Amino acid sequence: MNFLHRSVIFFTVAVFLFPFLLHADSSDSQLEAANRAYTYGSYDESAQLFRQIIADRGYSASLCFNLANAEARAGHPGLAILNYERARYLAPADKDIDHNLQLARKQAGLEPNTYRWWQVALRSIDWTVWLSIMAAGSLLIFLAMIGTACAPTLATATNISVRALKITFRATIFIGIPVCLFLGFIELSTLGFNNRIEGVIIAPKEATLRISPFESSDSTGTIPEGELVTVEARYNDYLRIEARDHHFGWVQEKELAPITGSFDVKPAN
Repeated sequence: MNFLHRSVIFFTVAVFLFPFLLHADSSDSQLEAANRAYTYGSYDESAQLFRQIIADRGYSASLCFNLANAEARAGHPGLAILNYERARYLAPADKDIDHNLQLARKQAGLEPNTYRWWQVALRSIDWTVWLSIMAAGSLLIFLAMIGTACAPTLATATNISVRALKITFRATIFIGIPVCLFLGFIELSTLGFNNRIEGVIIAPKEATLRISPFESSDSTGTIPEGELVTVEARYNDYLRIEARDHHFGWVQEKELAPITGSFDVKPAN
């Protein structure tokens, strides 16, 4: 009976675990196939396999980096830079990602776009953590203000002099207020920097920049493939963008791709 009970348990566990083990083996074989295709020079095939892996597993810095390498070797500068940017967004301090990104930009005839130290810091900050620290600091300042007002009572209860308590509470307030203001400034900077909707031009060679969101409107110039832009507004299938040289205009949505999410921007009036 004991043997039968163990057999039933083993069979049940095996049935539930088998699909997960099969999925893991399948995922590993996909990754091996993508790497093998890259090694043997089949860069388009490798890129296609990495795109499928990302569709199955989701985005990660390493997968975007590998996909970008395959796209670069396949001769697709726009898609290569797009995925290097995605990898950098997920791992802003990674030097290998930044090196390959700058190399791809140089080969595409674009200016360097290396993150400065403060940009790396802002990309790395989790705004919820900073918000929690600010809340804790504000609570500490509030308690210090109450403590200053109730110093005589606290001195009697704790056997600490009133003067020592007031010095401690006032120092907490004096230091805490500027620290909380500084953290608030960083919080706003982080939200502003990380909430920008950015995209990369993926149109072959270049995208046409227009003065209005209509195909019949005049062109104000072009933006080269692989350039990083900020998306500000939408009108039908056109997006109003700001290029790195501070030129503004409208491009067709199909000519660029978002670094994260989608082009969820407010419609133009």
